[in-house]
Amino acid sequence: MATTMQEKNDLATDPERDANTLVSASRSEYTETTKFKDPYDPLQWSWKRKHLILVAICYMTFMTDFLAGYGVPMIIPQGKEWGISSVDASRSLSGNTFMQGFGSLVAVPFAQRYGTLPVMFWSTLMTCFMTIACATCPTWIGFIAVRVLQGFFAASAQVLGLTVIQDIFYFEEHARKIGIWGWSILIGPYFGPFLSSMILHNLHWRESFWIVVGIVGFGLLLVIFLMEETTYDRVVPENNPPQPEGCFKRKLFALVGITGHRMKGRPSLCQGTWELIMVLVKPQFYMLFIYHGITFMWSVGINGTLILFLVPAAPKGYGFGSIALGLIYFAPMTAVVIGELWGHFFNDALQLRSIKRNKGIFEPESRLWALYFSVGIMCMGLVLLGVGLDRLWHWGLIAFFWGLFIFAIMTSTVTISAYVLDCFPQQSAAASALLNFTRVLFGFTVVLFQTKWATKVGADWSFGTQAIICAAVFGIVPIVQKYGKGWRMGTDMSPDAINVGAEK
Repeated sequence: MATTMQEKNDLATDPERDANTLVSASRSEYTETTKFKDPYDPLQWSWKRKHLILVAICYMTFMTDFLAGYGVPMIIPQGKEWGISSVDASRSLSGNTFMQGFGSLVAVPFAQRYGTLPVMFWSTLMTCFMTIACATCPTWIGFIAVRVLQGFFAASAQVLGLTVIQDIFYFEEHARKIGIWGWSILIGPYFGPFLSSMILHNLHWRESFWIVVGIVGFGLLLVIFLMEETTYDRVVPENNPPQPEGCFKRKLFALVGITGHRMKGRPSLCQGTWELIMVLVKPQFYMLFIYHGITFMWSVGINGTLILFLVPAAPKGYGFGSIALGLIYFAPMTAVVIGELWGHFFNDALQLRSIKRNKGIFEPESRLWALYFSVGIMCMGLVLLGVGLDRLWHWGLIAFFWGLFIFAIMTSTVTISAYVLDCFPQQSAAASALLNFTRVLFGFTVVLFQTKWATKVGADWSFGTQAIICAAVFGIVPIVQKYGKGWRMGTDMSPDAINVGAEK
C-alpha cells in the first residue's frame, strides 16, 4: 500500500531515508518534521524570493500561447506578401501550436535530470533566437520552420510551472498559486491576437515581430535574474551538490546546467521518459486527461469560428475591422481574470471543508466538486454563443457568452491541475507535460473540422452539439471521485491521503 504524505515527509528526519520520496508538506507538518535550516531549501525561502520566481515562470508560461496567437492577425498580410493562400499562411500557426505538445514532453526528462533552471534558460534563449528568425525570414517555408521551432522551445515553462509551485510552496498554498499559473496559460492565446491586431494597424508584420523579440528578451532577463534552481532533495541532503562560492559563479553554474549535472540521485533521461508513460497509464490521470482535452478543445475551436461571423459585413456578419477584432479579445481575457479570482477563494473553501470534515486529512477527490459548477457554466456558454452567432445577436452578448465559457475553462483547468499535483507530487513535471499535451492534441484536432462543421450545420447546432459532448464526458468526473482513492492506494506514485494537521 502507498504511504501517506505524512509518512513520506517523516522520512526526511529518519536516518534511514527512502531516496525516492520527495514530497512538499503543509507549513505545520514541515515545521514539525524538519530539524535543520538550509538556505538552499526552497520551502525555507522568503515570501518575496518565492514570488519573484513565480513571476518569472508565469511570464514565460504566458509567452507560450501568446507567441502562437500573436501570429493569427498576420496570416492575411503574409499571404499577400508571399503570394500564397490564407490556408498555407496559417500553417505556421498550426505547426507552432502542435509542436508545443512535443516540446513539453521533451522538457520533462531534462528537467528531472538537470533541474528546472537550465531547461528554462536554454529553452527561453532558443525561443528568443527563433523569434528573431521570424522577423527576418525571407520565405514562407522558412517562416513556418522557425515558427515550429519557436513553439517547441517555448513550451517548457508551461510544463515546469507545476513543478516550481510544488518545490517552493507549502501544500495549502498550491491551489492559489496554480490559479495564478493557470491564468498565465489561458490569457496568452487571447492577448496575443489582441496586441498583434493593434500593432498591425500601423506597422508591417515584420516590425511587429521585432517588438515581440523585445518581449521575449525581457522574459529571458527574468529567467536569468529572478529564477533560481528549485530542485532540492530533502530526503537525502547529501545528494544536493555543493554550491560554488560567489553569486556570479553560483548563478552561472545553475543556469547552464553544471549544478544540475552534479546532482546525485536524479533520474536518468530514460527514466524521466518512462515516468511520463507511468503517469499516463494511471486511471486517476488518464480519465481526467480525456475530460480535460475534450472540454478544452472547444476554446480553440471558438477562435477559428468567430472570424466567420465577426469579419463579414452585414447581413452575414458583424463587419469587424482589425481594431474591433482585437478589442473583442478583452472578453476572454476578462473572464480569465475573474475565473482566477473566483477560483482563488472557492478552491480554498473546498480544501478547508475537506480538511475539517476529515479531521486534518485531505482527500484530493474533494477538489473535483468544483467541476460540477464549471461544466454547467461551460454548457450554458456554448449553447448561448451558438444561438447568438446564428441569429447575429448584439456583439456585446457574443462577447459575454464567449467570456462565460472561458471562465468555466479557467476554473476547470485549475481544479484538474491541482488534483493531479495532489495525486502525483513527485511526478509533477510529467503530469503537467501530459496535461499540456492533451490541450495541444485536442486543440489541434478541433481546428481540422470546427470551421467546416460550423459552416455546414450552423453555429447553433455546432455549439449545441459541443455542449452535449461536454455534458456527456462529464460522466468521467463522478467515476474518478468514487474510485480515485482506491486507485491512489494501489500505487506508490500517489499518497493514500494528505495529512495537513488537525488544526486545519
